[in-house]
Amino acid sequence: MNGIAPKRIDWVMISTLILLLIISTLFIYSAQFQAIGSVGSTWQRQLTFSLVGLVLYWVAAWFDYRKLIRLAPWIYPSTLLLLLLVFLFPAVNGAHRWIALPGFTLQPSELAKPATLLMLAAYLAAPDRDHTTHRTFLISAAILLCPLLLIALEPDLSSALVMVPAALAIFLYADIKRKWILSAIGTLLLAATLLCGWIKYEAPLPSTADAQNVPTSQWKLPPVPLLEPYQKERIRVFLSDEVDTADAGWNKLQAQVAVGSGGFRGKGYLQGSQNILGFLPRTVAPTDFIFCVIAEEMGFIGSLSILLLYTLLLGRCLRTAWRAPDEFGRMVALGISTLLFCHIFINIAMTIGLLPITGLPLPLMSYGGSFMISTLVALGIIQSIYQRRRIR
Repeated sequence: MNGIAPKRIDWVMISTLILLLIISTLFIYSAQFQAIGSVGSTWQRQLTFSLVGLVLYWVAAWFDYRKLIRLAPWIYPSTLLLLLLVFLFPAVNGAHRWIALPGFTLQPSELAKPATLLMLAAYLAAPDRDHTTHRTFLISAAILLCPLLLIALEPDLSSALVMVPAALAIFLYADIKRKWILSAIGTLLLAATLLCGWIKYEAPLPSTADAQNVPTSQWKLPPVPLLEPYQKERIRVFLSDEVDTADAGWNKLQAQVAVGSGGFRGKGYLQGSQNILGFLPRTVAPTDFIFCVIAEEMGFIGSLSILLLYTLLLGRCLRTAWRAPDEFGRMVALGISTLLFCHIFINIAMTIGLLPITGLPLPLMSYGGSFMISTLVALGIIQSIYQRRRIR
């Protein structure tokens, strides 16, 4: 039944996420700081998003998560409908990702991630479900592919692909046949390798070829279809051995400089030169590159502290999955934990050059209303599972 039992609340999780939210607000303020009196209102909006998200966190914790089994077949198609509606709104920077509402912009892809995991868990947790049949595997794959393809068409390929590891974690726990899962993983890896090779050696645009003094006759492969030019350029910059200071490589270069220049102790709060002088673009500093701001100002110690907080948060989520009283709770907690881990790993890895630059935000840290609220609601569901945990 619905309710909150104070003695069964995971206060460590709550303390950790509140600390991350406070750090987020402080460093979003820093990311927009130029001089006293010229900061902007981004940090205030982030504070508002955090407070709204915390209210919804407690609502989700109060709500009995087991009722989501019956609600998932309604929540999931509702998010698919929202993913279709984005194409009716004007494109922003060439992408249909947002629905403009009065005083707020909704990004349905952020809602679709936890909704898809809930639907997968509800489907696979059914008592009469035979996980060894092709039918179960194909329906599960279809549940994943429907939102994935819609998100990729926006285009938001990084948000689409980050759903795959979370779904695979649920598949593995549900004991879907390993050969089918391995075949799917192998196909994805082969497709990714071929795509990277194609992008690296495709014929460049005439303007690009002229700028690089590359005769177009030397290029054999036709342009890659479906992907936007900026997406291909990000991959091309990552695969290149040379330092690119043009549009596609500027963010990557400045992010690495910001992280490296922080040293052991950092330059001090509001003292990050890469950020204040605008080398790290202010349009992305509070969103995808918030970790760079923290690393420059707080150094290795600050960066390690953030990683330890995330480790503690993920540990509590996985602990909840282990102690969940039913299969549905375990799958939901496991899927959300994997989704959060992928966001954290990819965001930090791209800032230090280990992965291509993507648009994936850092959970509980990056500026953004839809992502902040959806993350806190997902963690609230985990809190609901923990309250109803099995005592061992």
